[in-house]
Formats: sequence, structure tokens, C-alpha cells
Amino acid sequence: MLKTLLRVRMAALLAAFTGQSRKRKNQTKGKAAGYAFLMLYCFCAFVFLFYTSFSQLAAAFFPAGLGWLYFAMFAIMAFALMFIGSVFTAKSQLFEAKDNELLLSMPVPPGMILLSRMAALLAMNFVFELVVALPVFVSWLQYGGASGAGILAFVVIVLVLPLFSLAVSCLFAWLVSLITSRMRNTTAITTALSVVFMLAYFLFCFRMNSYVTQLAANGAVIADALGAAVWLGRAAANGSLADLGLTLLWTLLPFALAYVLLNRSFIRIVTTRRGQIKVQYEKKAMRTSSQNAALYRRELARLTSSSGYMLNAGLGLVFELVLAVLAIVKRQELLAALTAIPDLREAAAPILLLACMMVSGMVFFTASSVSLEGKYYWIVRSMPVKSEKILQAKLNLSNSLSAGPALLMMLAAALALQLPAAETVLLLACQLLFVLLTANVGLVEDLRHCNLDWINETQAAKQGAGVLLSMLLNFGFVVAVGALYFFLLTNLMPTAAFLGLMLALLAILYALTARWIKTRGAKRFETLR
Repeated sequence: MLKTLLRVRMAALLAAFTGQSRKRKNQTKGKAAGYAFLMLYCFCAFVFLFYTSFSQLAAAFFPAGLGWLYFAMFAIMAFALMFIGSVFTAKSQLFEAKDNELLLSMPVPPGMILLSRMAALLAMNFVFELVVALPVFVSWLQYGGASGAGILAFVVIVLVLPLFSLAVSCLFAWLVSLITSRMRNTTAITTALSVVFMLAYFLFCFRMNSYVTQLAANGAVIADALGAAVWLGRAAANGSLADLGLTLLWTLLPFALAYVLLNRSFIRIVTTRRGQIKVQYEKKAMRTSSQNAALYRRELARLTSSSGYMLNAGLGLVFELVLAVLAIVKRQELLAALTAIPDLREAAAPILLLACMMVSGMVFFTASSVSLEGKYYWIVRSMPVKSEKILQAKLNLSNSLSAGPALLMMLAAALALQLPAAETVLLLACQLLFVLLTANVGLVEDLRHCNLDWINETQAAKQGAGVLLSMLLNFGFVVAVGALYFFLLTNLMPTAAFLGLMLALLAILYALTARWIKTRGAKRFETLR
């Protein structure tokens, strides 16, 4: 029985990473290969990013005899990434899965159901951990002089650390599920917690290089603060069997306790109908609205009902607002950098445009908006509304949410850099057109690679072909424009002329994509299966 449940869970997990459709398996082999390649590319990109940080840590710590601190930092970084990546998935998969009651009605022991779900989460944790573990291991071999006993201890640590992270994630997810079950807007709360966790993790990653000197100078004090993580660090750095045994104790024991606790109360947790906040009905006059307004509210309701959709599609908005604040706070540092490098000052406007377009390219509301219709696609098709209006509503939602933060980020940066008024106006116009263009590109790609029979909502919102291709096209466009400017146009035209050329190019691309959506895109929407 457990073998069957595990096979089902692993098949669902594999489908999530390959974009496999439940109904069109024979038609998605090529897409699955493309998904796998894109996932591998993203995996390698993150591995490289972690390598740039841990190589510096290894070069600083191992010569100073602080190898244990290096591996303690690895444990902390890997645990944080696994926790953030799996805690809300654990909440939905363990306690809010739609098939819990169906499985409990079958002659299947609840412990087997729980164990199979935890195994799928454990496989996810291993993937997250490898993103950190691989660059840590390579940097260790380069700078640390690894021993056989140390390598063996490190392998054991890599195998058991996800168990500890899974135990903490499951218990925290149970607590969040218990709290949010008594609240009204659980989606907003889940999204807010996810954003806070991710921003805290990214902030720590970006500032990790500045911590190297402090860590190296205060090793003894940090050892007392880290506690159990010191055992893990010493086990890998020194190959100590005693420290490895203590590491196994504090990683395996919490997992066993979490499983026993959840197993004993699994049925009660997933079948209890907790009270919701009651809303008293108030008699109000009914109001009518236009088709466009009604469709817009429908798209907004769909967005706000899914924390996964909001988080994966709109995380770039958070980065835009953060960067706008940083541009104001760090204004003097930016001006000092421009003053120190004359060539950088001359290219400030093009660099700013490329950077802001790169950040705005991380917003993907339209890239999964059609696929997320899912099994309810027939409802929107049965409405007496033109397909063109339905698609335009998806664009209107994306543009209304994306334009403001993008323009604010651009304006704050331009004012902080004290750019001329003409260049600032051109930058704002280019930024606005780029936002409109990326919304069109996302909708085009989602219509061309739509998947209405996804297994999990996250598969459409995060791993859909429309999202991946839109991201690659947006980033590829920015890279191509940057290469064109710095290798060909730097000395051929002034900055204002380049920005004018960019504005014309963006306008042409926007017009072409908008025409495709109104013609071929609308017809394609009507024939989706």
C-alpha cells in the first residue's frame, strides 16, 4: 500500500517539474524535455549564485581554522531554503489536500497516507538542499583540503538534514493551518508570511559577504550562539564521529517525534471543521456594472483567492517597491559611485533602464492566467462575452497592478541619480511600454502553451510553459538590448537618441503582440481543450 501511495506522489511531483498533462501524456513528451532543460538551467543558475558566496567563505574560513563555521553556515542556509520552499506546500498537501477524506474512506492506514505525503515533501527538500550543498562541496574541495572521513560525514549530513527541516516545516504548517482556519482572508496571510520569509532569506544572502569578516573575527562567540549547528560543522570539518552522532540525534529525533505526533492526530486534523468568522448579512441595493468591470473583478477575485498565484506572479512587485525605497535611502552612495566613474555616469540612463526592465520582467500575471482557468474554463466560455474582452480583462489586471510599482521604481532611481528631465521622461515612457509588452508576451505564451488539466495549481502558476518562456523572453530581450547598446551604439548616438530608439522598438513590439492577441489569440482561446 505504501509503495502505491509513494508511486502516485512521486508521479505527481515529477509532473509538476515537467509540466506533464494528465490527459495528453503522449503529446507532452517534447514539452517535458523542454521543462526538464529549463528546470536544470534554473538549478544550475542558483548553484552558481551560491558558489560565488561560499567560495569566498571557504577562502576566508578554512585558512583561519574555522571550517566548522563554514559547514554551520551551510546548514543554516540550506535549512532556511528548505523551510521556506516547503512550509506552505506542507500546509496544503498535508492538512488541506482535497483527496484526504477520499483516501481516509479507503482501507488505507492514516499513517501510510501521512508518510507518503511527507516523502514527497522530503524529495522537494532534497532538491532545495542540493542547490546549496553542491557549491558548498566544490568550494570545500578547492580551499579546505577535504578528508575521507569529512566527506563521509558531509554526505550523511546532506541525507539527514532534510528530515529535520521537514519536521519543522510540518509542525509550523500545522500551526499556520490551525491559526488561519479561524480567519477570513487566509490567502493574504499566507502570501504575506511567504513574502516576509523570502525577503528575509534574500536579505541574508545578499549581505552574507559583509558578514565574512565579522564571523571570522568572532568565531568563539558565534560557536556559543549556534549551539547544535556546531556539532554538524565539526563533524564535516574534522570527520568527528562523536559530533556526527550528536548531529544524527538532533536531526532524526525531531522527525520521528513530528511523525508520531501528526500520525496520532492526522484524522482529527484533516476532518475537523473549525469555525469560521461569521459575517452578518446586510441588505444593500444591487448595483450593475459594465462587462469590462465585471470581468476585471472576476480576474482580481481569482488572483486574491490563490496565495501561490499571487506569490509566484507578483513577487517582482515587492522587489520593485523595495528597490524604490533603496534608491532613496542609498542616494548618496549611488551618486558617489557615478562621480567616481565618469564612464558609468555617461551610461547611467541606459544601465538604469536595463536594470529596471530586468526587475519588471519578473512579474508574470498573464503568463498563467489562461491556464489557471483549469476545469472551470467552460464557465468563462459560456458567458455571453467576446473572447477579446475576456483576454483584455486579464491584461487590464496585470497592467493595473504592475505599472505603478514599476514607474515608482524608475522615478525614484532617476531622481536619486539626478538624471536630466528629458531622459527621465523617456525612461518612464520606456518602462511603461515594457510593462505593457511583458503582459502581452505572457498572455501570448500562455495561449500558445496552455495547460488546462494541471494536477496542482502551482504547476500552472509557477512551472507552466507560459511562465518559463515569458521569463526567458523578457530576460533575453533585456540582455540583447544591453549587448546592442554597449557593443555597438555607445559611441554612435547620444543617450536621448538611444532611449528614443528603445521607445519606438517597444511600441512596435507592443502593437504586434496586441494585434496577435485580438486576432489569432482570441481564436485560439475559443478552441482550447
